[in-house]
Amino acid sequence: MSRRWTALSRAGRVVSLLLPLPAATLAACFGGGPRLLAPEDAGVASPVDFGDASVDGATNVDLGDPFSVLGVTPSHGPPTGGTRIVIRGRGFSSKMGITIGGRPVDVSSIVASDPTRIAVLTPEGDPGPADVSVRNLLTADERTLAGGFVYDALVVKPDSGSQTGGTRVRLEGKGTSFQAGTQVTFGTASCTDVNVKSATELECTTPSGALGPVEVVATTPGAPTVSARDAYSYTDLFDPSRGGLSGGVLAGTLKVNVLDGATGLPLGGATVIAGESIPAGVVGTTAASGSATLAGAALAGKTKITVTAAAKCHHPMTFVDVPVDTATFYLPPVVDISCASLDDPPSTGGRGFREGSSISGQLVWEGGVEFKRAGWRNVPLPVRPTERLAAYVFMASSSPQNSFSLPAASQATTPDSPGASGYTYSLVAPPGNVTLVALAGIEDRSKGSGTFSVFAMGVARSVAAAPNQSVTDVDIAMNVLVDHRFSVTSQPPPVGPRGPDRLFANFAVSVGPNAYAVLPGSLETRLLPFPGAIDFAPVPSLDGALAGESYVVGATAATSPSQMAPASVVSRVRTTNGSSPVSLGGFLPVPQLIEPAAGAFSGTHVAFGASGAYDLAHILVESGGGLTSWTIVAPVGRTDFGLPDLSTFPDQLGVKAGPIRTTVTVARLEAGFTYDKLRSGHLSQGRWTAHAWDTLAGSY
Repeated sequence: MSRRWTALSRAGRVVSLLLPLPAATLAACFGGGPRLLAPEDAGVASPVDFGDASVDGATNVDLGDPFSVLGVTPSHGPPTGGTRIVIRGRGFSSKMGITIGGRPVDVSSIVASDPTRIAVLTPEGDPGPADVSVRNLLTADERTLAGGFVYDALVVKPDSGSQTGGTRVRLEGKGTSFQAGTQVTFGTASCTDVNVKSATELECTTPSGALGPVEVVATTPGAPTVSARDAYSYTDLFDPSRGGLSGGVLAGTLKVNVLDGATGLPLGGATVIAGESIPAGVVGTTAASGSATLAGAALAGKTKITVTAAAKCHHPMTFVDVPVDTATFYLPPVVDISCASLDDPPSTGGRGFREGSSISGQLVWEGGVEFKRAGWRNVPLPVRPTERLAAYVFMASSSPQNSFSLPAASQATTPDSPGASGYTYSLVAPPGNVTLVALAGIEDRSKGSGTFSVFAMGVARSVAAAPNQSVTDVDIAMNVLVDHRFSVTSQPPPVGPRGPDRLFANFAVSVGPNAYAVLPGSLETRLLPFPGAIDFAPVPSLDGALAGESYVVGATAATSPSQMAPASVVSRVRTTNGSSPVSLGGFLPVPQLIEPAAGAFSGTHVAFGASGAYDLAHILVESGGGLTSWTIVAPVGRTDFGLPDLSTFPDQLGVKAGPIRTTVTVARLEAGFTYDKLRSGHLSQGRWTAHAWDTLAGSY
């Protein structure tokens, strides 16, 4: 059977096309069959443009191939691989082999949802276009979309930041020739403070930009220009963890950036001080851009210097012994009536996911008829009238020490949820590359906050969530059984007169770099001394979507059920062996405060005793019951240092007079950390492999 199509060409001529209509096409026309892809969905130029009823003179238009590859979304990504793409076409099955640029796709990442789409994670590749080939493993038929995916020459880390600019980013190239004189643009604006590390790596500070993704271009004299489409996204959300130290070695001048820790906006008029005292240091004030450049005798010949930033109605912060030429501070606002006005109340963040992304898809179980949704085969049926089958989808946790929280019952996906090949879900996520974790099991809401017993899970990685956009078809294969047992033992520090008196053990599973799945029952508590093993059950097997991942465990020796000081923590211990107990050792000794301690705090000096293998110290001095606090960060070995006297400034820039509480923490980070690359995110407990702290009261 055939059908004659009549259209008006762009030249104004009436033309006709006589096209064969296969059964699949007829089915699509009359309902019940696969929907034909629009040209923009296919990702390739269409010879027939029904949008303006025109024909571009193409011949031999064949819509009848039952097996074809039509397009890839997104169509580009970094050469490091790991981009989640959806391949669209016809005639797909669950028995497919896929290559991109001749390199095979990891079979464990393939999720074939229906005959028209397959989701995969890209392998590593070389910059430039790469062919996307899909091979039917049963028939050996293969189809290729030439240049269907493009490997960008650049990767930008982080890949999103505030629209106000000021985010310090790193560009990693492959086959690039970065050198002195290389210029970088984000959209049409230039990146500033470019610091070339090598031919394949440089750092710079982003300009301001409009909300949404932009192209990043690096231009080097005498070398090819390299670029990456949509490599960076501007958002009105921001991550204050991106503050910290950056740039080249300190050499006479120091740039200080100060931003509001709640809004990400520049703080003009902030006070910045280089030096451990005001008389011997350099004092400056930030411009409206939030930046100030310091120079003077106090910086001449110095290879490192202490830097403090303070602003009215904001919490001050100090980096001790800064060895680089750029320091960026995000100062949280003080939430106090004295800082409020009717015209401009203090911001407390509160933006939520206003610029977030809606993500939706289906939870897919194997079994039954291909591409027809199967039952929850790896989850047992409920036995009590108050129980039901339920599944929840979470964003992966940034810390393995976070605890599990059961969402509202209305957010559950159940066997009654709609779906074609699975069961639909949806959630809202912040912009960026997101990893999703799906847990399925039996829940009972009849008592307290409810219980949730997990029996199956799935993972979707590298979901590109852009501001104010919807991401669809993110299907998650529920192919990981949660039926194993895992045990830990520990050697906590000895119990002292003030503690610690109990052990808190935690369990998580890695689902990517700095991404973790936290399950119910992931925290267990025992009184010290406790010589035995602590069991976690059930936990997932490391196969399917978790192939190549690891179990991540830790323990906290603390005082009281509230985990009070003194305390010591070991975290981020990784293993793939679940057959024998994992021993947790390496607890850091608790540091001892010398000043400020029980006596008066001068506001100009800190001293403490510390031992063990740690990387940095974090001191928090709080006044007014935490209303105002001063954060001080010091590298290993600096246990006695001066501070500028903030009380000499008229706007009450430091802590308030009266009772204070001081907490000193020493922390060990993962291998590779160096203080010159300190980011504010390194000050989060979720990034520490071990830490110990103590808290004492005093006065100021």
